[in-house]
Amino acid sequence: MNLDNLDILDVLIIGAGPTGLAAAVEAVRHGLRVRVVDDKPGPASFSRALVVHARTLEAFEDMGLAAAVCAAGVPFAALNVTPVPGKPPIRVDLRALPWGDTRYPFWLSIPQYATERCLEQRLAALGVRVDWSTRFVGPAERGDHVEVALRGPGDVVTTGRARWLLGCDGGRSPVREAAGLGFVRTSLDQTFILADALGDPGLPEDEGAAVLARDGLLFVVPMPEPGRWRIIAHLARHRGDAPVVVDAPLLDRLLHTRLGVRFAARDVSWTSQFILKQGLAARYRAGRVFIAGDAAHLHSPVGGQGLNTGVQDAHALIWRLALAERARPTHDALLASYEAERRPIAASMVRSTGLATRLMTLRAGLLTALRGRIARVALQRRCVQRRLGRPLGMLDLAVTRSPIVLPGRAAGRRLPDPRHGEARLGERLTPLRHTLLVLDDSPAGARFVADLRAAGHPCVHIGPDWPDPDGALRASLGGARLVIVRPDRIVAAAATTLDPELLTRYARALGVAPAAL
Repeated sequence: MNLDNLDILDVLIIGAGPTGLAAAVEAVRHGLRVRVVDDKPGPASFSRALVVHARTLEAFEDMGLAAAVCAAGVPFAALNVTPVPGKPPIRVDLRALPWGDTRYPFWLSIPQYATERCLEQRLAALGVRVDWSTRFVGPAERGDHVEVALRGPGDVVTTGRARWLLGCDGGRSPVREAAGLGFVRTSLDQTFILADALGDPGLPEDEGAAVLARDGLLFVVPMPEPGRWRIIAHLARHRGDAPVVVDAPLLDRLLHTRLGVRFAARDVSWTSQFILKQGLAARYRAGRVFIAGDAAHLHSPVGGQGLNTGVQDAHALIWRLALAERARPTHDALLASYEAERRPIAASMVRSTGLATRLMTLRAGLLTALRGRIARVALQRRCVQRRLGRPLGMLDLAVTRSPIVLPGRAAGRRLPDPRHGEARLGERLTPLRHTLLVLDDSPAGARFVADLRAAGHPCVHIGPDWPDPDGALRASLGGARLVIVRPDRIVAAAATTLDPELLTRYARALGVAPAAL
C-alpha cells in the first residue's frame, strides 16, 4: 500500500502486538484514520504474556472485545504458594478476595497470541487490517505531520504520512531509537525458561502454583486448553546465556524436584529461554512521535503486568490524540500529560516487579531460609492475600499528579463501576466523550442537569439515571456532587458543589473549549 498520493493519515502505528492492536482499535473507535504495520510475516503463534488483569478487561470492554477475550481464556480460581520447600502450600482463593466493584474479579489466563487474535479480529471488523512484512525505516517530522519510510514485501520502500506516529514495536524499538527518546536497561542476571506442555501437575485445571524452591523459583499456570500448562522456571545455577535444552525430561525433573509431582510432560508446544531484563524510556514523546508498551517499559514477568500496562498505555493515549484532532489547536498540556501519567506508573511497575523478582530468586543460604519463613507467615494474613486482588488487578492505580487532573479527593482515580441488576455504571458513560456525573437529585440538581444537556454535555444524573440509595457511590467519590469522567474512565475533576465553572477550569487545563469535551 503506497501512501505517496493519499491523504495524510491520523495515526500510523508501528507494531502489531497487544499494545499496537489495542491502539489501532481505539483509534478507529474514536474516528481516526489509522494504519498498522509490523515487520513480522504474520500473527505470532507463541506467547510470553499469559495473564490479563481486571483493569485491562475494563479497557477491552470499552473497545467492544472483553467478552471475546474472556471466552478465549480461563479465570484463575486459586494460587497455591509454597514459600518453604517441604511444607504444605498456602492456597489463596482468588475468587474470595474483596475485588470490589469490577465486573472482572479474577486473573484471566489467556495466551498472548489469543489476546492478539481477539484484537486483530475486532480491528478487521472495524475495517482495518495489519500490513505484515512491513518494516519501519525512519521518520522525519514535516510540521503538521510525520513522514515515515517503510520497507514492505519485495523490499519496496514506500512513504507513510500521518499526523501522529506511535511506536509499539517492542523492547528494541526502532521508533524509540529514531526519535531519540532514550532507554535505560538493566539486567536482573537471572536465567528463566518458559514452556507450554501437556501434563499433570496435581492441580485443578483452574488453579496455579508458585514454589520458592532451593534451586529456583517455579510457576505453574493453567492455560485455556484442557491439560496444558505454562511452566516458568528460574534456573538459579545456570550461568550466562548458554543454551538450555528445554524438553519433556527437563520439565519433569523441575516439577518433581520443586513441586513433588510426576508431571509426565508431553506435547511441549513452545519453549523459550531468557535472562530477565528491565528498563524504562527516558521520554515517551518527541513532537508527533509517541511510544507505548514494551517500547516504553520492560518488566519482569512476575505479576503479569507488562502486557496489561501496554494496553492501558494505548487506552490512555488515543483519546488524547482524538481530542487534539477534534479541538485543534490545543496547547501542549493535553499531549504532555500522557508521559506525565503513564511513565510514573511504568516506573513503579519496573521497581516493584524487579524487587519482587530479586527477593524470589535469592540464592540458597540464610537469607533464602528467612525469606521462606517470612513469606509463609505473611501469606496466611488476609491483608497480604488481598494484594493479589484489586492492587495486582491494577484497579487502584491513580494519576493524581497529572497536569490535566484538577485537585480533589476522587480526582485521578478510576471511576467506580457499581452494579444495578445486570447493568454497570460504566455502561451509562458516553462512549468516546467526557461524561459528567451529577450526584444531586434535588430540584437544583435536576435544573443543573438540564442546563448541561442543553449545552450538549453528556451527563448521568445519579438517582434518576442511576440509583445510589445508600450514598455509597457518592461516598466513594469523596462526597462529590459533580464529577467529570474521562473517556478512559478516570475521574478528571470533582466538586462538592454544583460548580458550573468546574468544566471550564478543566477544559482550560487541557487547552480546549468546553464544547469539545
